Amino acid sequence: MPFPWLLTLALLMPPSADRAAAVVPSPHVRAVSVPTRMLIDDAVRRSVVVRELLARLGCTDAIVYVEITASPQIPRARTKLVASVPGARFLRIGINASIAFPDLVPLLAHELQHAVEIAGRDEVRDEAAVRRLYHQIGRAGGVDSFETDAALAVELSVRIELRHR
Repeated sequence: MPFPWLLTLALLMPPSADRAAAVVPSPHVRAVSVPTRMLIDDAVRRSVVVRELLARLGCTDAIVYVEITASPQIPRARTKLVASVPGARFLRIGINASIAFPDLVPLLAHELQHAVEIAGRDEVRDEAAVRRLYHQIGRAGGVDSFETDAALAVELSVRIELRHR
């Protein structure tokens, strides 16, 4: 099974009628597969922080695609600005398929925070601008790898939030 956590997620979800009432899809955050859609829906249902991040993204010109991937280029997770056109920026969040189930929602929230950081700056419209942004607000973790305290704080907040549910 390519996504071992998918069965666990499906078993934890309420019946479909309850799911439809509880989850409001965001046109700004899109899943590239059914398992990813289930992850996003689960995150929205279980986390106020995730809902706030989606609301913030909804006020921007960013369209964020989320994927679960086995790519060796994404050891844990990554947010990348893919393209920019007048009136829209396209970002892609990739989460490694080997991430343990309990870490998925906090890690998604972490990457959504990075999407908010990028989307919140209108001047960030290409890779060079992303690098400049993260040199200002974060710290380098490698050639094209950056981290921010805000994303780490969001991840921790969601971990705590989920633990108390």
